[in-house]
Amino acid sequence: MRWDIFCQIVDNYGDAGVCWRLARALSRLSSSSVNNVECDDSRIRLFCDDLNVLNVIAHGDAVRHGASLGIEVLPWSGAESPAVLASVGDVVIEAFACHLPTPYVEAMVQKTSQKASSRQPIWINLEYLTAEAWADEMHLMPSPQNNGLNKYFYFPGFTPKTGGVLLGDWYEVTSSKETAPPNSLSLVLQSCRPASKKISVFNYKQAPLDAWLDSVNQTALAHGEMVDVFLCAEQNVSTETQKAFSLADSAVKLIQLPFIPQEDYDYLLSVCDINLVRGEDSFVRAQWAGKPFIWDIYPQSDLAHEVKLNAFLERYFEASSAELRSTGLAAMKWGPASDWWPHLNAWTSHSEAWRHKLASLGHLEGKILDFVKSQEISR
Repeated sequence: MRWDIFCQIVDNYGDAGVCWRLARALSRLSSSSVNNVECDDSRIRLFCDDLNVLNVIAHGDAVRHGASLGIEVLPWSGAESPAVLASVGDVVIEAFACHLPTPYVEAMVQKTSQKASSRQPIWINLEYLTAEAWADEMHLMPSPQNNGLNKYFYFPGFTPKTGGVLLGDWYEVTSSKETAPPNSLSLVLQSCRPASKKISVFNYKQAPLDAWLDSVNQTALAHGEMVDVFLCAEQNVSTETQKAFSLADSAVKLIQLPFIPQEDYDYLLSVCDINLVRGEDSFVRAQWAGKPFIWDIYPQSDLAHEVKLNAFLERYFEASSAELRSTGLAAMKWGPASDWWPHLNAWTSHSEAWRHKLASLGHLEGKILDFVKSQEISR
């Protein structure tokens, strides 16, 4: 089967990150059996409206690296080429409500009219991840189109009724912690101080990092501990703060990191004690890490992000003690480190239990394959 994934960049690197990770996950499963779904001879094409963004997270060259993984990476305009229009996907994934190019949709209609109607492409609208209750009812709802095609809404989520979250090659990448780290991290990890706590930071520009880092530094000093902080991809930390933490009496040591490939970032999250993440892709990876994390959710002008954040926190801390819930809620909203630092061990145990819960629900790529298989069987 041919899978066509369409990605338009809205949330900085988040949309590209999810789509790239999904393409990699489907490619990995292309000749294996997942959840009893055989997917032999699968072909993956990824159309993106900004390949420069994709290049940053795909080893510098998404086209070349994608080819090595069995993924054909194409610019958005490539979807209107004669070759593509003559071979539209058997499964078409429209990520985050992006609008497919009109000629491509017309080619989907033409493909349907040339064959039995049951052979129309399986058109999936991959929605943003949410923990809100209504996603249970909306997941896999069909949306008949005026052109005769059917579109299905696919909602990633945290319940058995939703579509799970992306796993990808998490276990393969992070199982190497006992051996050598990735090349991009080898030197910086060697520079970490013995017995130091490790924190990764990947936030939006408005995150109050200066004040938060100062809080971490003061708390670590009070506990007689050291903290090595990895600032991923130009975080918004002032020059004054950077200078303050370069002094010998500072408990915090800042380590600057450029953008690194997704696989290396996953490894970094797995070795840190707490991770500050943003958007959707790094948010999910932090959960697979089974470590405490703080989610800097993408801000929206109508404050819809606060509803989304609170819905997730309600689920995430549902099985925790009242004390950890109170502490964790405050930490997620940039509370001082002195409040949550003494609870790190309990928070880590809770995060590990949450990771096992995610695994028990099934991962997104496997559940999409299940759905596609069910549609094929029903034809």
